[in-house]
Amino acid sequence: MTDSDPILDPLLHLDGWARDGAPHDWFAARRSESPVWLHPHRGAGPRVWSVFDHEHVVALGRCPHVLSSDQERGGVTGLGAGDEFQQVNDATIDGVGAGRTAVAAASKHLLTLDPPEHTAYRKIVNRGFTPRQIGLLESTVRELLIELLDDHPTGEPFDFTTNVSMPLPVNIIARLIGSPPEADADLLRWSNEAIASTDPEYSGGPMSQLGAVMSLVQHFNALKAERLESRRDDLISQLLDAEVDGESLTDTRLMLFLILLTAAGNETTRTAFSHAVLELARRPEQWRRLRDDPDLIPAAVEEVLRFSSPVMYFRRNAVEALDIAEARVAPGDIVALWYVAANRDPSVFDEPNAFDVGRTPNPHVAFGGGGPHFCLGASLARLEIRVLLEHLVERYETIDLAGPVDRMRSNFLHGIKHLPVVLR
Repeated sequence: MTDSDPILDPLLHLDGWARDGAPHDWFAARRSESPVWLHPHRGAGPRVWSVFDHEHVVALGRCPHVLSSDQERGGVTGLGAGDEFQQVNDATIDGVGAGRTAVAAASKHLLTLDPPEHTAYRKIVNRGFTPRQIGLLESTVRELLIELLDDHPTGEPFDFTTNVSMPLPVNIIARLIGSPPEADADLLRWSNEAIASTDPEYSGGPMSQLGAVMSLVQHFNALKAERLESRRDDLISQLLDAEVDGESLTDTRLMLFLILLTAAGNETTRTAFSHAVLELARRPEQWRRLRDDPDLIPAAVEEVLRFSSPVMYFRRNAVEALDIAEARVAPGDIVALWYVAANRDPSVFDEPNAFDVGRTPNPHVAFGGGGPHFCLGASLARLEIRVLLEHLVERYETIDLAGPVDRMRSNFLHGIKHLPVVLR
């Protein structure tokens, strides 16, 4: 597979994303012309529109009756023909061998359902994400973070992403679910292959995404069988018992939710971790400001989320004609909501390209901007980022880069694969 012409459609040029990160200058130029941009025609398939401004990203995310997330209409990832991530997703669906329509209908998860079905499903899984449940994890987050930081003596260079950002979130999610520690490395590898499949460091080759998903299903099915024999104090047990209006999760929905939680919860939080350390290393004045006034940490958490925008876009699928600014979107068109661009909209954020640990207000859309698909794991992500910043401020005087930053080859996840640093 090869990238499309980066001049015609830089959003599909994955090597550019890996080299430079998000194209914020290009986003700004498009946004100054119009909040919505029609991608160049790529042959077969629906037209693709991208939305870059804060106002429309927020508003359109709250219109599931017009812009569908349903998997049978196309789901929430992939930018149509010519998009490498779309091609991987399509190959995975085709690889199941049961027919594209049947697989799409059977593979719906929390992100790829519309109300009212989504509403009922979310009520069930909400039971495992109450403030009490999330608060109980704080001591576990602290203990694991301290252990990971202690493994790297002060003043010695190490890769922050692979040694802290990666293991911490996946281990926390595993403990939440009830997965044993000895499976953590496998969970990390499978989640990378499942949603970071356009990066050669993570992909195991053709159909590795399907293989990763099937491995996760096998692992969670084994855990479910154990909990059917004996319940424990973990999320799987809670979800097996949870009902709303007499309805419980089907086996398929349970598996899909656990896969989504493992992959999305791991990838997004670890991305925020690495971006936090990167930006604080690049801006020593902001690092000193945070150390001098730790009361800024809650605001800094929100700025990390805005600046990192771990999930850069989600797709929606038009079910009826609508106007976005002066653009006429037709039924069947793809509409991509670019959170990473909306989070730098100068009409909402003063000096949007500045990383400001005291920024307030900060109405970022890193968790989707509200609406039915507001991120279920937002409280957990905020907890983990806060604990990370608290311990960095307490333990270290300086954060320095110790080598080049290696970014993920993806136009979906704003990932940092390797981040060599020295903490003193």
